[in-house]
Amino acid sequence: MSLHRLVRVLAVAALLSGAAAVAHGQDEPPDAGLRERLDRLEKQLHEVREIVLQARSTGQPVEIKEAGPDPQVVALQSKFDDLDQTLRSLNGEVDNLTHQVQLAHGENADDKAAVAALADRVDKLEKALAAATAPPPTPAAGDQGPGPNAGPAPGPEAGDPKAAYAHAHQLLMNGDYPAAQAAYQDYVDHYGDTAQAPQARYWLGETKYVQGDYAGAAAAYIGATRGWPQAPWAADAVVKLSLSLIQLNRPKDACAALAEFSRHYAKGNPAAKGRADAARIKAKCDS
Repeated sequence: MSLHRLVRVLAVAALLSGAAAVAHGQDEPPDAGLRERLDRLEKQLHEVREIVLQARSTGQPVEIKEAGPDPQVVALQSKFDDLDQTLRSLNGEVDNLTHQVQLAHGENADDKAAVAALADRVDKLEKALAAATAPPPTPAAGDQGPGPNAGPAPGPEAGDPKAAYAHAHQLLMNGDYPAAQAAYQDYVDHYGDTAQAPQARYWLGETKYVQGDYAGAAAAYIGATRGWPQAPWAADAVVKLSLSLIQLNRPKDACAALAEFSRHYAKGNPAAKGRADAARIKAKCDS
C-alpha cells in the first residue's frame, strides 16, 4: 500500500468520524465509542505523519508493511497439529492392540484344545486308578479272601448274581480288563434285570473304553443311563458316553449327550462338571 493512499484513507476516516460526531451532537451527546475511535484514528494519523517527516529528512523511502499472522491463530494451529499427531499415535497403538488380541484368541483356542486332550488323558487315568483302588467286596464269614499272590479270581457259582458281580469287579481291580469285560458282559446277559445291572453296564463301558472299543463303550453307557438314574456314577457315565461319541467322530451326538448331562446332572460333583466342560470344548458344542 502506498504512503499517499494510506494517508488519504486515514484522513477520510477521521473526517467521516468527525462528521458523525457533529451530526449526533445536534440531537444528543456524542457516543463514547465514536470518540474513542476518532481519538485512535487521529493518533494513527499523527504517527504516520511523523514517519513521513522522518523519512523525508533522511531521504529513505517509506514502506508500509501488512501485519503478520494472528498469534492466536498460530497458537491454535500448533495445538491442532499436536492433537493430530497424538491421534495418529493412538490409532497406531489401537491397531497394535487389536493384532495382539487376535493372536491371543488363536492361542486361547489352542490352549483349550490342549486342555481338553489333557482332561481326556486324566479321565482315563482316574478310571484306571479308581478301578485299582476300589475296595473289594466284603468276604463271607470265615472267608479270608485271596492272598496277595493269589491267581485270578475264581469264577462265580451259577445262579448267584452277587457273586457274579463281585467276580467281575475283582477282575477289574486286578487290572485284567479283557477278563473283567467278559465277566461284566456275562453278568449283563444273565442278570440284566437286577438292580445292579445298570452299574454293571457302566463298568462294562469302562472296560471297553480303556481298551479302545468306543462303539461298545457307547452302547454300554447308553444302557447304564437309561432312565437317567441318580446313582453316584451316572453323571460320569453320560460324560464318558460323550467322549466315546467324540472318538467315533460324532460330535453332534456328543453335544446332545452333554445337553442331557446339564438337564439331569447339573448339580453333580464338580469333577464331573469339569470333564463335561472339557468334552464340550473338544466336541465344539455351541454352548
